[in-house]
Amino acid sequence: MISSSDALSLYVATHIARANDAHRSNELAWFRTGAPHEELNGVLYATAAAVGDAVVEFAGVAALWHSWPERPEFDIEAQLRARGFSFVEEEPVMVMSLARSAAASVTESAGPACIRRVETAPDLAAWEEIWSGEESNPATLSALAAAGLGSDRTVHHLLAEIDGVAVGCGAAVVTGAALAVEHIVTSPSHRRRGIGSQLTAAALAVGRQLGADHAILTASPDGERLYERLGFVRREQVRRFAPPEVG
Repeated sequence: MISSSDALSLYVATHIARANDAHRSNELAWFRTGAPHEELNGVLYATAAAVGDAVVEFAGVAALWHSWPERPEFDIEAQLRARGFSFVEEEPVMVMSLARSAAASVTESAGPACIRRVETAPDLAAWEEIWSGEESNPATLSALAAAGLGSDRTVHHLLAEIDGVAVGCGAAVVTGAALAVEHIVTSPSHRRRGIGSQLTAAALAVGRQLGADHAILTASPDGERLYERLGFVRREQVRRFAPPEVG
């Protein structure tokens, strides 16, 4: 079974895999994609001594900062709050061995939607609009395309459609033996119909096809029970913070 230390390593690796600029040391890990969106840039861990360096590095960058309450060396909540950061969310980090998961028996077609991979920029713009709930932003779309289109992509974006209309999205981030299941979102009008389960199963299938051994995700309150049923287990909590607004 994947340990907490291994889980953090998987978490960092799969975030850095989507970046155009990243850093990782024993004291500090961060990634940037170039998108003006806080979920696509982040300080993944930092020691208290490294917070100042990270603040300089991320000046003016929309990003989420991670604090790990079960890891004293990376529990930087006090330092962030002292600098005016605000709490955004707390989620469990969950992991699963793909070889033994209950989801191995779940097919992508077991539900009301058709799940397909995004292959073009217009489809990726539709994906972005489902994920963000807003019109596609050219800078965000460009950053998503850099990691998510082409034969060497590390991010495999998924669209759920019913009668040709996009009603959900998800993503599989694959690097080496690690898969991150990300951005599982269903349109409000189509929730509680199993589309999130379909998207998750599809992301797991992508990971298996590309040789991943382990999967990792963070779960929303609504999603945690679903992921437990699929075979994911909690390893620890992560708390995310946003920097104070500038100007």
